[in-house]
Amino acid sequence: MKKVTLILAAAFVMLFAGNAQAQLGVNFGFAPQTTTTTVGSSNSSASTNGYFVGVNYNKVLTGTIGLSVGVQGRYNYKSETTTVLSVSTTTKQTQFIVDVPVLFNFGLILSDNAHISIFAGPTFSYALSGNTNVSENVLNTSTDHPWYGDNSNSNQLDILGTVGATFAYQSFRIFGGYRLGLLDLDKRDKVKTTTNGIFVGLGYVL
Repeated sequence: MKKVTLILAAAFVMLFAGNAQAQLGVNFGFAPQTTTTTVGSSNSSASTNGYFVGVNYNKVLTGTIGLSVGVQGRYNYKSETTTVLSVSTTTKQTQFIVDVPVLFNFGLILSDNAHISIFAGPTFSYALSGNTNVSENVLNTSTDHPWYGDNSNSNQLDILGTVGATFAYQSFRIFGGYRLGLLDLDKRDKVKTTTNGIFVGLGYVL
């Protein structure tokens, strides 16, 4: 599945790159993530910091309506330390994700140099890796707990419903929005895990 996702991403980029009417943009930003797990009637949530960097191509379909397709890498991270009787235990969570957003956008021109737009669509998301590292200071132990693999209960593929807005001035863009995971990331029948989060970023059109 990982190879299929990457091949589709590369195909989208090459398709738009060869189109003279498509604009290439680069962007980066902050995208924290909340993961919610439901077991029966009980819910629990955990949050991580997230950062992303990527590229996108936007093609005008008609008038002020366009289609943006991109590829971005996302890194989620969280670190917590607890101390009991001088014994400190540090838990670090890391996750690397590839996102392929396919977003329709509708723009409104404010002036010759500025416009705003709203966007919505799916983002196809695939987790390349995920790990929890637990280290302890007295015995100097460090143990990794991979999230994915043959014996894992976690799914790597997700589809995110994505909405947001962009303000553009000349070649610069400021954008933000919200994403909601639509797939269950837990393989077990009686457990459901989903993600959601906001994102904000800066971009530049080349």
